[in-house]
Amino acid sequence: MGFRQWAINLLGGTTEHQSNEVLAPPPVADLLEEEAEGLNFRTAIESHQKWKARLQAVIDDNHSEHLSVAVVSRDDQCALGKWIHGVGGRRFGSDDLFQRLNKDHAHFHTCTGTVLALAQTGKKTEAQANLRSGDYARASQDVILALAQMYSRASGKPN
Repeated sequence: MGFRQWAINLLGGTTEHQSNEVLAPPPVADLLEEEAEGLNFRTAIESHQKWKARLQAVIDDNHSEHLSVAVVSRDDQCALGKWIHGVGGRRFGSDDLFQRLNKDHAHFHTCTGTVLALAQTGKKTEAQANLRSGDYARASQDVILALAQMYSRASGKPN
């Protein structure tokens, strides 16, 4: 299974729902192909997936890291955001797919900040609902799908 299919499988094969199971990464041979245009797309997806666990830990009061709503809401602090606002933007800035990735990624971070704010202010039920099936869940799926599609474009591999 190649990288793109691995990413699509994270969504349960569609953009409609994301599987709850953790899928094994592609074989080692495929890992060499995950980087394109200065971004490791698999690492970018995994980094954004880790936000769910980090937010769940805040909801469960089982965390030790200090997270700031102002910082996590920014889309230019993670590796993907730095790529979007740097090399990726210079290379693909006028590309419609890249623009969608940029928009989806910014929305993801806004949603992440919203869930964090809800959790930090004691609105744990609302935070949990958003994390599982609300705006956050949809934004996470959108970023994964856009990254898989952008990988195809950046690497020159067909969809």
